[in-house]
Amino acid sequence: MCARMLISREKGRFKEIDVVKTSLGQFQTRGEAWLTPVVLEFIRSRQPAILFDPFAGHGDLLRAARTAVGGKIKGLDIDPRTGWAHNDSLDHIPKLDDALIVTNPPYLAEHSARRKGVHANVARHYKQRRDLYQLALDRCQAACPYTVAIVPETIINSAYPKTHFTSITVLEQNPFDDTDCPVCVVCIDRQIAPPQNGPMLYVGERPILSLAALERARLCSRKDKRIIFNAQSGRIALRAVDLPGGDKPIAFMRREESDYPSEKIKISSRLITFIELQDVPDSRTDAVIANANRLLATHRKKTADLALSPFKGNTKAGKRRRRLDYRTARAILERAIDDESV
Repeated sequence: MCARMLISREKGRFKEIDVVKTSLGQFQTRGEAWLTPVVLEFIRSRQPAILFDPFAGHGDLLRAARTAVGGKIKGLDIDPRTGWAHNDSLDHIPKLDDALIVTNPPYLAEHSARRKGVHANVARHYKQRRDLYQLALDRCQAACPYTVAIVPETIINSAYPKTHFTSITVLEQNPFDDTDCPVCVVCIDRQIAPPQNGPMLYVGERPILSLAALERARLCSRKDKRIIFNAQSGRIALRAVDLPGGDKPIAFMRREESDYPSEKIKISSRLITFIELQDVPDSRTDAVIANANRLLATHRKKTADLALSPFKGNTKAGKRRRRLDYRTARAILERAIDDESV
């Protein structure tokens, strides 16, 4: 059964959505890219007697983990065709002694469920959380003291509580064969005291900084400048996403340097926009743009891009694409006007 999701109202473009696959989150993990040294050490150090996946699907995660660390495996799944014992693990996961959960739970935010025409299938699950993977993490933590889960990378910048997370590892290599959703691996231990600075953040095998350090590095708007976004006559253009080719990253520029038509700028525009600085004379525009791009580059390097949201997979070079939110863009422009550093 398929549904149609509107992609572009202007162009009348739709995408066919597999209702069953999307509702059940049946996107399968392949290979062992998710088993980074940090993740592997987490599993081995807990010495689980059983590797347990309550959203087992085809069982690829369990088999990869068993090959790496040994032990017994147990799986559950909502789809009886998978061959595992039947269970809706978004409702309840049975507790299992001496087990460690290794899983790739379903991902589906409530707004996406509405856009994709599958909301009626999963509406009852949104009473506690606004994304199915977050509810799945709640269920996992209630069932087992240890959890390793592949979840959307957006969890880093989300409000989901990370009290018992020990690490978050961004996977730039796509572990799926049927989606390019940007993901990370979270390791959760409810048996130890929460890390003082929160979980350590990694990109692949490379340690970056703690979650607490990332929070301190975020740029907050002071709201002390009159800056108007989505202004069709604005002097500054902002390309707020990294383009797929890799040669056109997020950047501020003169509006005439952008090839985007001003009439397409809407109040809801989030990826490309024009900006007006009401208290800045035109003679300073180029200096502000240069300062803003310098501050942006410093911020991206300082946080290894983790403060920016992931956006639709990777560039051709395999680097995660990012999106600059307008609150951070405003904070950058405020500092650029004052010729500050970050």
